Amino acid sequence: MENLNVVKTRGWYWKVHKDEYERFKVGELPKFCGWQTLLQLVKECENTHYFERSHLFRLTEAEKELLRRKLIMRDKCLISTAFETGGRISEVLALKKSNFEVQQDRIIVRDMPVVKRYLKVGERIEKWEGEGEPDTTKWHWSYKHDSWIRRRFITKPKMDRRNVLEIPRFEPLCQYIVDWLEQLPGNDFWVFPSYSKNENTHITPTRSYQIVRNVGLRCGVFDICNHWFRSMRASQLAEEYGWREYELIKFFSWQSDRYARLYAKLSSARLFETMQPQKISL
Repeated sequence: MENLNVVKTRGWYWKVHKDEYERFKVGELPKFCGWQTLLQLVKECENTHYFERSHLFRLTEAEKELLRRKLIMRDKCLISTAFETGGRISEVLALKKSNFEVQQDRIIVRDMPVVKRYLKVGERIEKWEGEGEPDTTKWHWSYKHDSWIRRRFITKPKMDRRNVLEIPRFEPLCQYIVDWLEQLPGNDFWVFPSYSKNENTHITPTRSYQIVRNVGLRCGVFDICNHWFRSMRASQLAEEYGWREYELIKFFSWQSDRYARLYAKLSSARLFETMQPQKISL
């Protein structure tokens, strides 16, 4: 029921324009964009045209307006939740109302799923069958097999959950999350429903990319994508709150300190502020 005339997906653009397109890398460590930019993105959702192909379905003008207001609130909550939780888009879209608990001073997010984790269930050996010697960075000589070999691990997706997130409500985007949660009918309802023929589904990662990308382009944020919010959140926590490796690992439920060490470097300017005279004991 939503506007279908939107920008193409990120994968499509990369395939067609790969020579002029650079993938956004978290390791580039962009600086925090600022709360004003985030608020601008959220408010720009009000200018999205959802019904350019209204001939595809039959709705009265009153029903269209009601649905348009719902879609605006949902998209505002999508941008806010993607930033506040710092989750991957698949993790954010899998949230239900039951995952949230709104308290007076904080929003608690429980049992948020974690994707991109795999469990090793086996391995297979591949023997070199080409001519000459292979790339020794990928292959090694095995006296047991009397051949150049490489090991391939067999994995399966591992279901895991993030640590409990407690987000302070004084952050400017939290109110958009609370407002939308109050509109949802039940605890088992998807936080980001598709409002398509099958109402018991959430929007797809591709659709979320289209929503975010269109809003970002209208606001002049040209490098925006779903993962942009995750990177911005990590930068904000390091720059504004001065979080170090331990806090970042705890918040994002990272298994490695690789990215935590990178983002923690952004908080070095805050080290002087932690050196207070009252902490000196003589």
